[in-house]
Amino acid sequence: MALYHTYRPQTFADIIGQAHITTTLENQVKKNKTAHAYLFSGPRGVGKTTTARILAKSLNCPNRKDGNFEPCNACSSCDEISASRSIDVIEIDAASHTGVDNVRQNIIENAQFKPTKSTYKIFIIDEVHMLSTAAFNALLKTLEEPPTFVTFILATTDPHKLPLTIISRCQRFNFGKVADDEMKKYLKTIAKKEDTKIDDEVIDRIVRKGEGCARDALSLLDQIMATGEKHITTDTASLVLPGTHIEMQMEYVEYLLTKKLEPALSFVHKLVQDGVNIPHFATELIEFERVLMIATVDLHLAEHELDLTKEAKKQLSEMTKLTSQIDMVHLLDLTMKRANEIKSSPLPQLPLEMLTIEWCANTSQSHTPLQNHVADTKPNVPETNIHEVTKTTLKEKVKQIVSKNTITKADVETKWQVCMNIVEKETPSLAFVLKMAHLDEVDANTIKFSVPYTFHQEKLMDKQIKNRLETIFTDALETKMKIDVIVQEQAEQDRQNQELENLASALGGEVIN
Repeated sequence: MALYHTYRPQTFADIIGQAHITTTLENQVKKNKTAHAYLFSGPRGVGKTTTARILAKSLNCPNRKDGNFEPCNACSSCDEISASRSIDVIEIDAASHTGVDNVRQNIIENAQFKPTKSTYKIFIIDEVHMLSTAAFNALLKTLEEPPTFVTFILATTDPHKLPLTIISRCQRFNFGKVADDEMKKYLKTIAKKEDTKIDDEVIDRIVRKGEGCARDALSLLDQIMATGEKHITTDTASLVLPGTHIEMQMEYVEYLLTKKLEPALSFVHKLVQDGVNIPHFATELIEFERVLMIATVDLHLAEHELDLTKEAKKQLSEMTKLTSQIDMVHLLDLTMKRANEIKSSPLPQLPLEMLTIEWCANTSQSHTPLQNHVADTKPNVPETNIHEVTKTTLKEKVKQIVSKNTITKADVETKWQVCMNIVEKETPSLAFVLKMAHLDEVDANTIKFSVPYTFHQEKLMDKQIKNRLETIFTDALETKMKIDVIVQEQAEQDRQNQELENLASALGGEVIN
């Protein structure tokens, strides 16, 4: 039998991590002042259903004396409730009984009859948030005014999905995750009962992976003990405990922090070649970057957030020396924005590649200044090194330019690659954006581009960037040039308007707005 069945708490005293709840319930039972309806809410595996059964046993235990609160766990009533076969304690899984008919048949009609051999007829409804609206409405009247011999115990992991009318008629108890210290003590106690010695580091790993869920932690302990070893070491545990891909996140982030552009891009390429789920990788990447951000402030707190080996902890500590708190905020912010684009991207890896180039191609210390973060529509685009061209240099170059003639679209196309080579050398991330632009026309020595997204337009029309691009095209074409950028939707509309004007002119008319 699985450990979480064997060591399932049978008394209030056995429940770990929920003293704020058990103390209140103990007092209610002791003073015979229990409520007619309870709502147990909280994460999975922390004792909601177990506590409900213990409360049911205490209320119906014939051997419990006045002033006591624990069930005897020896009578037939306690045995039947523990085994979930008591005819007076009805356990219902709302996830598979969501309809109103099930509620009427299993609860409302059943509640009208007195218990067969117990003091109370108790309904334990697990995952109650899964009931339909009609089922809740049908249950409401009975829940509000149940017979004196009926007690309801509702359990849920999502209390916000319950109607307020249901919540307001229950005494609500919020179960929390089990604290690490209590979980460690609990696991060591069970290991001792099983005559097994487990190294502290293994216990720590189980606790971290359990994430405050007693049931999950016991399941992991059960897996490790299934090896048959009487002394569980870290080497033994590593063969059983679920593997972690944290090494992948560390490798990629280290490339980013050290600005190794080519290895970082190769890493993304390898993810695709190896069939790694890109959205999942991006989610884990965000989680790791969050931990690294925390590590720049409090390394001990960060180590607690992830399941890390000794080597990984050492590597995490070393990585904090490669970055700063504010840089990690910027990187994390940029990563989240790019991760959100994966679902709509024509290539899942493209946003990661863009993230890589944006971050690594920038040589400045702070990559995405916080002042640029205005509204969600503005992307996190790293600063470029365009400012290296001084205002004085720009003025000197402009003075040297003499407008020779009118530039055509064909002239620009002839010099396009020359200009792109300059941009790629100075600012690769800008070249990436420019490659996505479409050269629409050249009018009055103004080069007009259209781009697919608003944030591309904002990038190219940034005053500093726009000036630099105009200088590059001016130098290449030996004529004073300007640039203008619009979004493709507007460009298409302009083209349609022009076609309409041409048609109207040909027919001797005009377009009236």
